[in-house]
Amino acid sequence: MDQRNTDNKNCVWEWFEHALNGELDKSMALHSDDCRFFVSGDMPYGGWMDKPAYSNQTGVLQLDGPITMRFGDMVAEDDRVWLEAESEALLVNGAQYRNHYLFQFRFAAGQIVELKEFVDTLHVYRVIDSDAVRGVPRPRDTFVTRVSRELTSRMAQDSR
Repeated sequence: MDQRNTDNKNCVWEWFEHALNGELDKSMALHSDDCRFFVSGDMPYGGWMDKPAYSNQTGVLQLDGPITMRFGDMVAEDDRVWLEAESEALLVNGAQYRNHYLFQFRFAAGQIVELKEFVDTLHVYRVIDSDAVRGVPRPRDTFVTRVSRELTSRMAQDSR
């Protein structure tokens, strides 16, 4: 594995260590000022956002104690790192928060320039009662930033 992939993976681990220790300023310092963030779904707090908006949306999760994150496979290639994870926590409303995630971090010049967070939005909707979750749905943003190929099924055409 080349050094860049190792450095990028280490940056992702550093990001999570800061985030889980409540050091939002330190985790956000790993991002470029113009970093783009994406959170899956059409809930009010989802879609594409800038750095200040992403920092503000972290308050959606109202914890009643610590959160545990378990990490699975991590893959680094070129300027990207993909990481699968799951969380477990008790929320202030008494609900168990146990979510699944797939994160994609994109790097340039040693900084995170794009972060995509894919999360089980139905679980979020079921356990978090907040306007940021249950408010008016926002238009769905496309998360594909570079189309490498597009295919269309023939079934839809043949069924007419």
